[in-house]
Parts: sequence; C-alpha cells; structure tokens
Amino acid sequence: MKSMFKPRVVLVALLLSLGAAGSALAMRPESCGAGGPRMEQRMGWHLQEMSRLHGELKLDARQEALWQEAEQFTRNGMREVGEQMRQQRAEVLALVSKPGADLRAVLTRMDDVRDAARKQRELGRERWLAVYDSLDAAQKEKARQFVQARLERMGQGGRFGPGGPGGPRGPGGPGAPAVR
Repeated sequence: MKSMFKPRVVLVALLLSLGAAGSALAMRPESCGAGGPRMEQRMGWHLQEMSRLHGELKLDARQEALWQEAEQFTRNGMREVGEQMRQQRAEVLALVSKPGADLRAVLTRMDDVRDAARKQRELGRERWLAVYDSLDAAQKEKARQFVQARLERMGQGGRFGPGGPGGPRGPGGPGAPAVR
C-alpha cells in the first residue's frame, strides 16, 4: 500500500513547523508575535508602568539623563527589532515559496534575526542597570519593590496570566500536563 505522504514532504513540513515554532518562541520580544502592533502595545504598557516608578524615584539630573537614555534606547530598539521581524517574515515567505528552497538557509536567517534581537535586549538591559547603579539605597529599595510587585502580579495572572504570555496554562489549561 502506498503512503499518502512521501517521506520528503513530511520532512519538509516538519522542518518548517519546527523552524517557525522555534523562532517564534526564541524571538520573544516578549512573545508578541511578528513585531506588529501587539509588541508595540506591550512596549508602551511596560514603559507606562516604568514611568510610575520614575515618578517615585525622584531622580537627580545625572540619574534622569541615564533614565532618558535607557528609555529612548528601549523604544528605538523595540522598533528596530519589530521592523527586522517584519522584514524577516517577508523574506522567509519569499524563500519558502520557491521550489527547492534551502530550509537550512531559511533557519539560519531566522537564527540571525533572533540573535540580533537578543543582543539588542542585552544592550538595553545594560543601560537600565546603569540607571540602577546610579541610584542611592532608598531608590534601589523602591526599584526592588517595583520589580517584586511586578513579578508577583505575573505569577498571579497579571499581565502575562498563569503560565506566561501564551495565556492560561494553569491546572487543566492548554499545555498543562495530564493529571491521572
């Protein structure tokens, strides 16, 4: 009996699905999809929440300059990563639309964009850590409490809900292990 699916077709489908799923998870900008409006909306929400902390810290001029630099770098970086992700999607679609497309090259391109996004996040993190390093003890305590509260909300179904940005993954939710 002949199989409906040739091994080559199954392999190509498997590689495409693994590549797409892997890059979607690895690209993160907090799992916001292809760098579209959702990512920009979440960036705005995050920076809005950070502005509340900014008001509480009562920064001096030097600290304020560091804060503004970090905030601007974050905004610009997220826009750049979003644009790179949109371009990558178009490139990948064009590449895989061609007969005989080299899936290794496609996945390598996806890895390159993911690595660039990771480097951008690391550079942004360093700028925010420079702000943190400039704070006095009382300001650092306020920053610690801000981070603690944010982490607690995330774990209680806050911004990301149970299980992370993908939605509810609590007991019995999608992706939850089977309980016997």
